[in-house]
Amino acid sequence: MVMNMRGIKIVLASVGLAGMVAACATSAPGVMIGSKPGAIPPRIVNDPKNPQSKTWDHPEAFGPVPAALAARGHAVCSALDTKDVKYEAIGYHPKAEDYYGRPFPGGGFFCAAK
Repeated sequence: MVMNMRGIKIVLASVGLAGMVAACATSAPGVMIGSKPGAIPPRIVNDPKNPQSKTWDHPEAFGPVPAALAARGHAVCSALDTKDVKYEAIGYHPKAEDYYGRPFPGGGFFCAAK
């Protein structure tokens, strides 16, 4: 369940205590990662354009991936890799929330196709 966004497949992934949780992002074209994590954390919500998919409510709230978390971000996002598409962490938020509004332990990553 990955949707095109200006020719780039965008996917989000978040880390939980029991493992990884992944969902598809269908944000509006031109969404940019912020220069730092936003005050209001991004949250997974139903995609208004595709009710079977989930998306972040405001992905611009993600800031850059800190160097200390780059390896973890790589592990989370590369778990989404397919034969044809490889993913990388391009954003991080320490308080990213799941569908129910609970913060993911360890924060969440915004993953994009390389």
